[in-house]
Amino acid sequence: MDSQLKISLKDLKDKGEIPVDETVEKELFPDALSEGALIGTVTVKGRILPVDDTAVFEGAAKGLWRFECVRCLTPVEAPWTAPVEAEAPIDAGHLDLTEEIRQSISLAQPMKIVCRPDCKGLCAVCRQNRNQKDCGHKDEGPQMSQRPRLTIRPDKG
Repeated sequence: MDSQLKISLKDLKDKGEIPVDETVEKELFPDALSEGALIGTVTVKGRILPVDDTAVFEGAAKGLWRFECVRCLTPVEAPWTAPVEAEAPIDAGHLDLTEEIRQSISLAQPMKIVCRPDCKGLCAVCRQNRNQKDCGHKDEGPQMSQRPRLTIRPDKG
């Protein structure tokens, strides 16, 4: 499959730079996120410059993604932007940005995401979303003190 992100380098020396402004489908990056999903298209903007015998791309990719709130499991959509850098020998004929963009998206994904800073999460007893309705339970779920303690065993010797 030929990618829109496979940029020809044939005119790079003559032009001095090649601008890149592409919009591609999210399906080009099916495994970029470990959690969540990309929504819509991915836009890539930047430029390819000749540096000695190397073509160097500097730019960014941006789009929209959807994750679940780690506290209440509500879907959260948010815009994202990821810096992208890539290089290839000028005489290689082309520079394919697909893998570098996939890696940039993967590195840009948040460790955890919340729907709002004051998210109350789910009730530990009835699993009701506490942001939508107060179920009346007051921290009656499993307590930290009920977890087994780990103790250090003395050396047997």
